[in-house]
Amino acid sequence: MATGFTHTEVKYIYNLPYHERSELCKVLNLNDSWKELAGTWMKINELNVRTLSREKNPTDELLTLWGQQNHTVLELFILLSRMDNYQAMVQIKSFVDPKYHALIDNGEKNLQRIIRRGLNKSPNVKIGECEVVKKEPPVSNLLKLTTDSILNEPVPPLQMSPPLQAISFGHLNGLSPAGIPYASPKQRDEAMSSRKKTMITLPKTEANLPEAPYQELEAATSGWSVHNILGKGGFGTVYRGQWKNTYVAIKRLEARPSGPDDQYIIHLQQSFREIKILNSRAHENILPLYSYSLNGEAPCLVYMFMPNGSLDDVLRLKRGHRPLTWIQRHVIALGTARGIQYLHTIGEKPWIHGDIKSANILLDKNMEPKLGDFGLAREGHEHEDVLVSRIQGTRPYLPDEYLREKMLSTKIDTYSYGIVLFELSTGLAAYDGSRPQYKFLKQFVDSWSECDIPLMMDKTAGKEKEEVFKNLLFIGKWCTNSHSKDRPEMEYVFRKLNNL
Repeated sequence: MATGFTHTEVKYIYNLPYHERSELCKVLNLNDSWKELAGTWMKINELNVRTLSREKNPTDELLTLWGQQNHTVLELFILLSRMDNYQAMVQIKSFVDPKYHALIDNGEKNLQRIIRRGLNKSPNVKIGECEVVKKEPPVSNLLKLTTDSILNEPVPPLQMSPPLQAISFGHLNGLSPAGIPYASPKQRDEAMSSRKKTMITLPKTEANLPEAPYQELEAATSGWSVHNILGKGGFGTVYRGQWKNTYVAIKRLEARPSGPDDQYIIHLQQSFREIKILNSRAHENILPLYSYSLNGEAPCLVYMFMPNGSLDDVLRLKRGHRPLTWIQRHVIALGTARGIQYLHTIGEKPWIHGDIKSANILLDKNMEPKLGDFGLAREGHEHEDVLVSRIQGTRPYLPDEYLREKMLSTKIDTYSYGIVLFELSTGLAAYDGSRPQYKFLKQFVDSWSECDIPLMMDKTAGKEKEEVFKNLLFIGKWCTNSHSKDRPEMEYVFRKLNNL
């Protein structure tokens, strides 16, 4: 079956189309050929090979495991040639550069002839990523140099994947599931056509994250059932789902409109930005991104499921939540500060989240916070503000100078974080239209005299560790200073909270 994909489009193991991957699995499952591939050539330890043996389709699990390490189809092709398993090589032949097809006929001797012919034409011939120089080494050693260099070529590690020996097999962990495109050729063609129409493509650095089949995500949410909706926004809808035996949250953008699609393109760009940041900024206080899907009716992002929902839900006591204690509020404030300061300091340039708010702070089963929704995040400059063309974010959490002058800096996140601290300490919403005055929480807090401040305390938090209230409120005031130069960097905020 021809898929229409070429070797330039299908580079990594997890890119293999369903049909070819399925046929390859059939060949390698026969007589347990996969065991030689795993143990002898992929260097997977005996314990893990035995674990794989208990799987219904061990080859598929092996490919999932190896694919998560960003190994390429060419690497697999060469390993199969060393096994002399030409029947398996045929299944992935169309995804390998034609200059390596001769390996199917007579094994690696053909590769030596390919190299020798190339050397006679040019002093330097590139094969894969390896440059072969005519004067070095002798031709008898050249073949081993070339194939070894391809197999040992460093691959960018997946941030979400544990080390090879630590990965549990099957789909029990579900943390980095393989992206096997189960869509039909017609669906894939339509999806590819749609993507070309938007003039947006997923950069190579962001494509390291496995792509999930849209049909699997649809099944995981019971056909996008309304009963599985966790929340809605301008971007689309977030669903709860069970995928790879793991509960996940799936953000599904609205289907592409038939009319003008400027807004759709913006949302798609924001999704790509999330993929880039979350796949390169793994941290205990940043929401893990497991996978993405671009091959179906609508783009989707697959995240870790956070059973306690958002901080906004908890503070509003939605879904039967109990009030947070002061200790829990301190832990949430500390973890959120840790995540933001990590974004601001991890690279040469800071990443500015741009939409810090209680609705984007997600809580796990232990009420530990994780920052989510990086669709508005942008790269900033270490010592200067960035002029942006338009204001993005949530109004009650944005400082006046940003709204007036469109100058973006890390101090925008600091200000937004300060508003979250006000929410944690008072239990009040960042904006409340029912308040007769001071509908914005920042204005409301500023209107109170210092002697009356204790009256703002959220009484539902109890009396134990009440001093947390003042800590959060005063740090919130520090973070929401009118002038950005008077606001602290998040690194200092974290240190302050950590020392309390």
